[in-house]
Amino acid sequence: MGSNMLTRKLKRWFSHQDKMQAVYSELAHHQWSSGALTQYFTQPLPNTQSPLTELEFVAIDFETTGLEPESNRILSIGSISLNYEEIDLTSMNEVYLRNEDFVRPESAVVNEIMPKQVIQQGVDSSSAIDQLLDRVAGKVIIAHSASIEYGFLLAYLSRQYNLDALPCYLIDTLALEKRFSYLGQNHGHNSFQLDDLREHYNLPEYNAHSAASDALGCAELFLAQVKRLKLCHRPLKEVLYRPF
Repeated sequence: MGSNMLTRKLKRWFSHQDKMQAVYSELAHHQWSSGALTQYFTQPLPNTQSPLTELEFVAIDFETTGLEPESNRILSIGSISLNYEEIDLTSMNEVYLRNEDFVRPESAVVNEIMPKQVIQQGVDSSSAIDQLLDRVAGKVIIAHSASIEYGFLLAYLSRQYNLDALPCYLIDTLALEKRFSYLGQNHGHNSFQLDDLREHYNLPEYNAHSAASDALGCAELFLAQVKRLKLCHRPLKEVLYRPF
């Protein structure tokens, strides 16, 4: 690698790291009306120099009324904690949000979440997001096609708290496959959908579709990728999805 190319890559990397830390530091001094946001900013961001074997993760998945964060809403949040050694099945959780007014027939066909279910089992959005922030504080977030989860989370925080960015470190299992696998680099996959990649890695199929089962499925896919693609000793900085 030429010196100019190396310099450009180092500048891009340091620029991103400095920006993320700078945004975090700035927001940490703000007086938030949300106790969960205040608590979130008391937990330092994970060390991007640490290898994946030394970090704690939370895999998440959102079921939504559509794909546009500004006009659609989150219907359920699934999450589960893990590290390189194991997935904590006892931490698996799903929370429904009281966004029944945004449920549309086409979204119900996809995620099978009906207004009655949301009304009976749901909590208000602020409570659900607070729970999520408490869970992911100080940890690395994993999601499949992470731009969706980050986009919806930020859209909510923007509406409620005028927050323009949420400093956090994310890993996108879809992006990992494209960047580090032979098939991903050479257009060998017919699909990068979560279920299709899980089948490629010989992971079990889940009949029930929910945010919780997809969060578990994402966690399992991540560990399979880390081991098969030999990512375990790579530092976090090399595998990050960068939302800003």
